[in-house]
Amino acid sequence: MAIKKTTKDALTATELKEIKKHLLTLKEEAAARLKDKKDMDMPEAEVGDDIDNATRSLDKEILFELSGNAHNTIEQIEAALRKMDKGIYGTCEICRQPIPKKRIKALPFARYCINCQHSTEHSHG
Repeated sequence: MAIKKTTKDALTATELKEIKKHLLTLKEEAAARLKDKKDMDMPEAEVGDDIDNATRSLDKEILFELSGNAHNTIEQIEAALRKMDKGIYGTCEICRQPIPKKRIKALPFARYCINCQHSTEHSHG
């Protein structure tokens, strides 16, 4: 038996269009951050003490972490866009219930409703 979306939870075509535009903007911003990180050349200093070396090492780790986050964000956005194309956007991947509009608007690439999100965090924590 298929679960019907209530009108309150269903996203309108206009809302979907706005969310898609927002997702594409977020994707562009994440891609730009990624490009900025790649373009940042971290030259190796030939001289420097241990503190300089530790600072450079930490800077590299932070850049690596930021680029990893940007990649992750892009993947999540692309998954949300694919769901829109398939007509399944806005549905929780676990319980198949509509994700509340408030959550979608706050986190447009949300994969789970808030209840299932908490369940996955606790089972992996």
